[in-house]
Order: sequence, then C-alpha cells, then structure tokens
Amino acid sequence: MTLLAWLGDSAAEPYAREVIKRLSPSDDVSQWPRRVASANIDLALVLLKENRMDEACNSAQKAILSGRVVPSNHWRALEVVKAVEARKLPESADLREAYQNLKAIEKGKVLPRPA
Repeated sequence: MTLLAWLGDSAAEPYAREVIKRLSPSDDVSQWPRRVASANIDLALVLLKENRMDEACNSAQKAILSGRVVPSNHWRALEVVKAVEARKLPESADLREAYQNLKAIEKGKVLPRPA
C-alpha cells in the first residue's frame, strides 16, 4: 500500500481504506495503532494525486492529530500539508498548525494553542 501511494497509484486507496477499517479500534484517533496513522497518510497521498484535496486534508489531519505518526513519516505528512497550502484551501491553516504541533512534540516543546 505504501509503495503504491508513493508511486501515486490509485490502487493504494482500497488497501488503505481496508487497513483503516480493520485496525481502527474506534473513532478516537488517540487510540489508533501506528499502522492506521500510516494508512491515513498513504490514503492522503493517493487522494492528492487524484485531486481530492478536501479528503486528502481530512485524512492527513486525522493521522497527524492521532499522535501516532512516526518521525520517519513526518515528511510524507508535510507533503500533504504543502499541497493543501499551495491550493489555498481554508483547511490549510489548521493542517499546518497540527503538523507544527506534531513536530514540536517530537522536540519536546508543546506549542500553546491560540486564544
């Protein structure tokens, strides 16, 4: 699935959706295993290639907010963030903030939430 997503092959979409469906213990993203977060990043990358930006943004944001994206996958999440920002989608600010918080947590610095 990840290889197909890297190649931009739409065949990755059903595999990613199946992993998410089978391994998600609940809608609570903080309870997800890492594989579900990775599957959401894979899904987001495929959706980008298909120009389904809103869905890609949503999938990436869920993965990022889960706190289960491993550092080796941060660059893949950033690829989605940059693509959403390039399209100037309204969701881009929230997605960027979530990504910056993910990076801050990795460095041990939690960013304050704006008032």
